[in-house]
Amino acid sequence: MRRITAEMLTQKGAHCAQFDEVQERFPDGVDPETVTPEEVADLSVGWAVQALLPAPARKAFKEAEATAWKDYVEATGSAWKEAHRGSGATAWKAYLEAEARAAIRVFRQYWR
Repeated sequence: MRRITAEMLTQKGAHCAQFDEVQERFPDGVDPETVTPEEVADLSVGWAVQALLPAPARKAFKEAEATAWKDYVEATGSAWKEAHRGSGATAWKAYLEAEARAAIRVFRQYWR
């Protein structure tokens, strides 16, 4: 499987910050087969899916992302109602990791 490099992202219109983050963390590129959600959760994984993958992959990602977002909204709504400090940050981290898992899954299936 091909690695996703910072150069590829730049060719597709990535901003300097996106390029720098990927280049710094993954100087040899990201391998979708071995990367973990925790490693890429804070990167713009949705942007990479949109820029690099075909329509079926983008659709699958959007469906998974919508579910993750719904879970986040429900978790933060509960956190506000119950006034639990820190729950919002925990829910946001869970959303980012779910989004990353979805991106990794579609890259593994469609990126060749």
